[in-house]
Amino acid sequence: NSTVENILSILLILFLLNFIRNKLREFNSSVLINFEENSNTFKSIIFKVLGFTFLNPHVYSDTIFILGNMSKNFMFSNKISFGIGASLSSFLFFFMIGYLSKYFSKFINKPQIWKFLNIFIIIFMSFIILFVISDMINSNL
Repeated sequence: NSTVENILSILLILFLLNFIRNKLREFNSSVLINFEENSNTFKSIIFKVLGFTFLNPHVYSDTIFILGNMSKNFMFSNKISFGIGASLSSFLFFFMIGYLSKYFSKFINKPQIWKFLNIFIIIFMSFIILFVISDMINSNL
């Protein structure tokens, strides 16, 4: 069991290091978003939402690797509480992104905003890597 956990932790670390590497590559590139009105049908919107939800590898990597790794040492009752809290937090996060996107859209095409976001993401992912390494060390002692 410990071997499987170590392998999954190492895979998570490799995934996060690759993610950080990609953010570093994007650091000096500019991102431009087209804000033109788009006439989508209800059906096309539903298919896009389902595609972004279930075909997005980050859904599975975040859920299985990151949240699964953080909760692996919890008691069963704590895992249920953790799962409810993680689900509620995820819902609130994406709900707020949807409603605040109109407000933040005026800032999103500025290169300094993307640099700030990339720095924040790199730091956050680095802390997760440190947490996973610390957990691996403590589990193997």
